[in-house]
Amino acid sequence: MINITYKVEDWPLKEPFRFAGYSVEALEAIHVTATREGHEGHGEGLFAVVFPVTMAQIVKQIEGCISQVAIGADAEQCCAALPAGAARNALDCALWDLRAKESNQSIWALAGLPEGPPAIKVDQTVGLDTPEAMAIAARNSSHQVIKIKLDDTDIIERVSAIRAARPDADLIVDANLSWSVEILNSVAHPLADLGVRMIEQPVPPAQDGQLSGVTCPLPLFADESCHVAADVTRLKEFYQGVNIKLDKTGGLTEALALAKAARSAGMGVMVGCMSGTSLSMAPAYIIASLSDWADLDGPLMLQSDRKPTMQYRDGDLLHYDTALWG
Repeated sequence: MINITYKVEDWPLKEPFRFAGYSVEALEAIHVTATREGHEGHGEGLFAVVFPVTMAQIVKQIEGCISQVAIGADAEQCCAALPAGAARNALDCALWDLRAKESNQSIWALAGLPEGPPAIKVDQTVGLDTPEAMAIAARNSSHQVIKIKLDDTDIIERVSAIRAARPDADLIVDANLSWSVEILNSVAHPLADLGVRMIEQPVPPAQDGQLSGVTCPLPLFADESCHVAADVTRLKEFYQGVNIKLDKTGGLTEALALAKAARSAGMGVMVGCMSGTSLSMAPAYIIASLSDWADLDGPLMLQSDRKPTMQYRDGDLLHYDTALWG
């Protein structure tokens, strides 16, 4: 029988991180451990301020699984029955890690994928600030890809400042659902002229339908609107790509299904994160190997990280150590 335990952890950021409507000073994570006959698997789920789920609810979901497994229920069935979100992500990733340790196989082999690359190019996120401060942050980054957090003010001014600071960089922007279709229409061509490559979640999910028929020179990627594979059927009419985050899908299992569904629909794929420690980045690295864009710079924002720590080098995220996960 699998034994499941958890703990709630706080991971302070180096400095407050601002994006449309929010400012975050520390991350709240749930760390789940699944053990069986001397083997141990680990997974992490992040409380996300953008979704209406509390850490107390996340804990309650995990405790419900613990109670069911203790009386003989199958752990993987309990995990699959959880709603998509941080609790299921933490447990699902812990079970993947456990299976890898028990079988002495890599996650790649278990998932039926070719072994992953030694490194993956990842972006670095520039949080919402004045144009001048954002330009400095971009200039100080060694990453080739810069992700720019925006709200509905000073859009072109902020991106122009970053472009001037980093004429060499690939720029992508994330509105975090703070725009209207009117704003999108007014800024899309100027952003394209500035060399922006993609726009992420311009409007709130409830307004996705308003994107129908919009002609945009840049691909639009759904983030907050896209959680699981079943969402692709609805979203492919409005978006050209999806941002897969394991804390939205509820783990690697559904993330793999979402990546497959998106590709089958002819959509682009991005992998993102709710920040998080290296334990969150390791399973996301699997999805990054299937993606066009990888937004996995979360640990760079933290004052400290879990050990073993995934390494970043000149804008690349290096392959995880199996002592960490997988």
